[in-house]
Amino acid sequence: MARNTRHIALYELINKTRFKNSQQKVLEKIGVVKEPVKPEEKTEAVPQAQAKPSKTETARPARPEFVWSSRPRTLRLYPDRIELCLTWQVAAITLLAFFATLLILFRLGQIYAIKKTQETKAVKPAVPVQALMPEKVIPAAVETSVTAQRPPKMVEPMGDNVIVIASYNLSSHLEPVKRYFAQFGIATEIIKKGSRYLLVTQNRFDNVDKSGADGYAMKRKIMSVGANYKPPAGSGFESFGTKPFQDVYGMKVN
Repeated sequence: MARNTRHIALYELINKTRFKNSQQKVLEKIGVVKEPVKPEEKTEAVPQAQAKPSKTETARPARPEFVWSSRPRTLRLYPDRIELCLTWQVAAITLLAFFATLLILFRLGQIYAIKKTQETKAVKPAVPVQALMPEKVIPAAVETSVTAQRPPKMVEPMGDNVIVIASYNLSSHLEPVKRYFAQFGIATEIIKKGSRYLLVTQNRFDNVDKSGADGYAMKRKIMSVGANYKPPAGSGFESFGTKPFQDVYGMKVN
């Protein structure tokens, strides 16, 4: 039996109706509304060419208007000037930081100056350069050594008497005594008389015992200086008593 193609089956009509309803719900969700299809209309009818867009589709959200802030910008540039706007808290912190930086730099400068001064003092010689020059140092040292080694200048004889300071059987014990009196400007010499050695003055005097004479003054000087004589420690030389050379006397020589 041949099927009439002009009539649609009932189950096909029900399925298409359900499809249309679900399609309409989807279009309503996205903002496109179509007119409902009547069940009596022919299913093969061509849908509308283009659905009119709804208001929700055509209306675009408006751009948010720019809201001007009442707070000025921190830095503003102009053709003829530059403006800097800071709150008092920021300004105070900036000033404190600036002064702290200055103090740190100042302190570092002090430390550097002190260190430089110490280095200069360490390099600088303790003795002046003039004192280290050979022409001034060497002659003075030579002159001092020559003066110490040079014996007292012998005075020309004025009489025929000498002053005997000490007498001993060994001349080596008289050598320290000779050097001792030379320190006080009294020139002496060691002579041998018989089996003994005598320490006498190099100078000659007319009179030794008469007060006011040149020999008498020298005699008193020898007694004063000789009272403090002590032999070199540990040498074993004669000390000539606790108060030596108090019995000096004059002796006539040829």
